[in-house]
Amino acid sequence: MSPRLMSVLGSMVAVERMFWKLRELIDGDSSILPDVRETLHVILDAKLLSAKDKIMSDARAAIDATPDLPQAARERAYSSLDSAMAMFMASEPHRTQDLLS
Repeated sequence: MSPRLMSVLGSMVAVERMFWKLRELIDGDSSILPDVRETLHVILDAKLLSAKDKIMSDARAAIDATPDLPQAARERAYSSLDSAMAMFMASEPHRTQDLLS
């Protein structure tokens, strides 16, 4: 695995952890009404997807900004990013708790 891909995956994991901490805070606060809690989770879902998309866009820009990268290596890098994105997007949403209970 290339250092660039490892960096991208590390960024994705760090972002997911931050969002999970926010979810834990929201779910752990009994003063938050269920409908407000659900709205907060929907907002977090959208923001998380946006953050992941930004990370991937930045990674693609970094690949494009490497002028001496051979075409075959560029295609492998894009393929690796696509696989990583599919893996992280397939895992959404992770929430297992029923918010209405």
